[in-house]
Amino acid sequence: MTENEHACLSLYDVSIPTFLRGLHTLKHLLVTATKHAQVTDISLQEIPSWSLYPDMKPLTFQVQVASNTGKKFIDRLTGQEGPAFADDETTIEQLIERCQHTIDRLQKVDRKTVDEAHVKNNTINLQLGDKAFNMTPQHYVLKFAVPNFFFHVQTAYSILRMKGVPVGKMDYLSNFLVPDA
Repeated sequence: MTENEHACLSLYDVSIPTFLRGLHTLKHLLVTATKHAQVTDISLQEIPSWSLYPDMKPLTFQVQVASNTGKKFIDRLTGQEGPAFADDETTIEQLIERCQHTIDRLQKVDRKTVDEAHVKNNTINLQLGDKAFNMTPQHYVLKFAVPNFFFHVQTAYSILRMKGVPVGKMDYLSNFLVPDA
């Protein structure tokens, strides 16, 4: 690669690899929680309902939204709806499977499709509650999709850590530090 190629990040570069690494991290955290529960007196059935604070959404919601952010990114960017996820997981095993299903879907995304989407799709229409946002694909990726994704992955990490699951900074960062293939 030339110096210019290294200096220019594409829409694909800032989205798909980021979502993939984060989902691998999330899956690792859930597997670690499963192993921790198996050697302690924690019931696997209670883990999905854990939350940071009584008025906050539980672990299931955090995993579902992180997963949906990656999935809906592709749907919104391409204008084509992919298979829907039911958001009905109740077990940690199902949450781990959901991460893997999202990983599998994102690994099939074509770089060219993402990189050319900004040319074909000038506006992403996003409805959040009663507020509507219209933004360019670049704005959507950088100002909503990636920050929202990290918010929910980090919240899942924080829930598990607060509940005593032995995870640390490197459990969170290690997938992001591996060089690209």
